[in-house]
Formats: sequence, C-alpha cells, structure tokens
Amino acid sequence: MKIIKDNRGYATGIIMLILLIPILLLLVITIEEYEHDVNSTVESLESNKIKTSTENFEEELILLTKQSLHEVSLDVIGSGRALTNSRKELKEVLQSKVDNATTRFLENNIIISCHIDGIDSSDNPFDIEVHYSLEATLNSSKSKISKKECRLVEITDADYPVYDPLPTLKTGAVFDDDRVYYLNRLSGYITLDAGEAYSNAVQPVTVRQCPYNTYPEHGNHNNTMLNCIKNHYYHNSHDGLCLLCRLENRTSCKDYGFETFIIPTVVMEQAPASIDHVLLNDKNAQYNGNNIRLDNNTIIYLDNGHKVKYGL
Repeated sequence: MKIIKDNRGYATGIIMLILLIPILLLLVITIEEYEHDVNSTVESLESNKIKTSTENFEEELILLTKQSLHEVSLDVIGSGRALTNSRKELKEVLQSKVDNATTRFLENNIIISCHIDGIDSSDNPFDIEVHYSLEATLNSSKSKISKKECRLVEITDADYPVYDPLPTLKTGAVFDDDRVYYLNRLSGYITLDAGEAYSNAVQPVTVRQCPYNTYPEHGNHNNTMLNCIKNHYYHNSHDGLCLLCRLENRTSCKDYGFETFIIPTVVMEQAPASIDHVLLNDKNAQYNGNNIRLDNNTIIYLDNGHKVKYGL
C-alpha cells in the first residue's frame, strides 16, 4: 500500500510539474513581450523626440537664413563693398550660425549635424534656395534621421529686411536707415542726356514684393501705381538682377530677377527710363522713356515695353 501511495504522489508531482511548465513558459513569454513593448515604446519615444527636434531645427534654419541675408545685405550696402562670390560667402555665414545652433540641442542629448551644401537663386526671385545635408540622433540610441533637403526661404520678411545694395554699389549713393540718397551721383552716373532728371532722387531699398501680381493692373487706377511707388515695391523681371547678383554688383544676370522704379525729381518731356536695371546699367544699355504723370507731384519715364507691362 505504501508503494502505491508513493507512486501516486510521484505521479501527482509529475502531473503538477507538467502543468507548471506551460505556465512558466507563458510567464517567460509575457515578460519578454513586456520587455519588447517597453523597448518599442522607448524607441518610439526616442524616434519622436528626434523627429520633433529635427523639425524644430529646420524651422530655425529658415530663420538663420533670413538673419544671414539681412546681415550680409546690410553689410554690403553699408560698406559699399560688393561680394566676390555671394553664394559662397552667404553659405559660410549661414554655416557658422548653424554650427552654433546645433550645439544647443546637445543639452537635450540630441546630436544634430547639418552641412550647408549650397545657396542658390530660385525660380521665384523673392526666394532663395538653401541646400543642406542633415543627420540627427539621440545619445546612445539606434534611432536616426538622415536626409538631404532644399528649402525655399523668402527674402521679404519684414522682421529680417533684406536691402538692395545695387544703388550704392553702382553710384556711391548714401545709405541711411532703409533708403539711399543719390544726391548728384545718379545723374552723374547716367550716360544719356537729361540725366539731371534724377538729381537728388531718394530711393527706399528694402526689398518688398509687389502685391499686385497682375502687373497691368497698375494702370487700372493711378492710386494703384502711386501705392506701388509709395511702398517702393519690386517686381519680377527677366531683365532685372536677382539678389545674389546685386550683392556682387553685376550688371547682367542669368537668373530670373526683379526690378523697381527710381522716381525722378525733374519734369521733362523725355528722360532715361525710371527702371533700376536701366538707370544702373554700366554696359551702355540705358534708354529713354516718355513722361507719364501719375499726379501733380509724381511722374515717371517709361519706354513702350514697360508701359505695356504695367498697363500704362
């Protein structure tokens, strides 16, 4: 009887062990799944942190580009010294700012490496292209973002005004605040007769894009044209220079550029056309325009081509 009882106990133990094995396996699997879920959650949080930090940095990159454009254009117009290679020099200024910005992310264990590959003009002359390579990761993390991008950055942000240096570079006009005073320098620079029509002309030089996108609308009402002149708006132009070429004091430009009006001070029947890339041209490409009176105090001189363009 004792042997039987022992055998029954042994059998019961085996059965209990057999029953425990699946429970232990289930417990191990549950623990592993939990650890996996925890790791996945950690990786997801890390990935989101890197993604958010990268997006924040790229937004800052836009602001840094605007700051660079503002500072460089202000330096050129203030010093009267043109850049030799505006793309290269702007790239260097921006890269320095970017390097300083990336160090701030280290405080949150975010490692960002950003190389400015190049700066170029855009199809829209009021934007420039910023090409860059970026890598971002979290300290001691496998998560990583790596990409090459091109961002368009507007040059007309009022918080970071960009100045047109061409009047100063071409004529030596005096820059003060946001405008240039030509004195007798523009009239002396003009090679055609009647250059004195621009004696003591004053020109605002902050680049602002004209909101009247359909340019012939300028001629619909004199107030439209007068408002454009008052705010000194710039307009798309195949013949005008882009910002990068203006910073280099060029006369011609292979890229799509912009133009603006320079308002004369003396009334004549005919005088050099009141377009900046006409008056500030040192390649014997200046030409005359006819008198167009906008009100009792404002006239401009335009050739036939620009009359059609602006609906006048």
